[in-house]
Formats: sequence, C-alpha cells, structure tokens
Amino acid sequence: MPTRDHIETVRERAQVDPEFRHALLKEAMSCMLNGEPRIGRILLHDYADAVIGFDELSRKTGETRESLERTLSRNGDPGANDLLRIVAVIAEHENVELEVHVATRDRSEQLVAA
Repeated sequence: MPTRDHIETVRERAQVDPEFRHALLKEAMSCMLNGEPRIGRILLHDYADAVIGFDELSRKTGETRESLERTLSRNGDPGANDLLRIVAVIAEHENVELEVHVATRDRSEQLVAA
C-alpha cells in the first residue's frame, strides 16, 4: 500500500510537471500492454489520484468513486471496456492522444526471456 508520502510526492510533482504526468501515463500503458497489468493499474491509480482526482473521474466515466478505486487497485480485475473508458477520460483530461508502436525485440532478449 502506498504511503502518504508517496501519494503526496506524486501529487505535488504531477501538478507542476507535465512531462512527469506523461511519463506516468506512458509507463502505465506500456506495463499493461507488455504483460504487467497489475503494475499498469497501480500507475493509473497514482495518476488518477494525483491529477484528475477520483471524484472527477467518476463524474466523467459514470462509475462510482469506489468502483474506480477498486478497478485500479492492486487486486482489481477490470474488463477491457472499463479500463479503456478510464484511459480515454485520462487522455482527454491530459489533452493527449495515445499511440501504440510495435517494436521487434532483439533476438538475444528473446533467448533470455524464454
């Protein structure tokens, strides 16, 4: 569970540093797309809490605050539609367009991972 210091540190940095916010969002999406959905949800939770706030996210998604916090929790198990709706609201709030780039892994990385 994140400490109060962690939450406040992320919130303070996110409020003044757009590059930090973008990096947090990018890392969350990268984790989700590369087999680490739990970490991705935790990072999205941190982003939502620090930047948009769960009350605003609730208003914009039509989901309750409690449902959103549970969805983005360590043990959340959201469906794709719910998760993508949250991501779309966050991207709109941040005024960014998310893109996916496909990159070929280096053969040596594939051998190590196998």
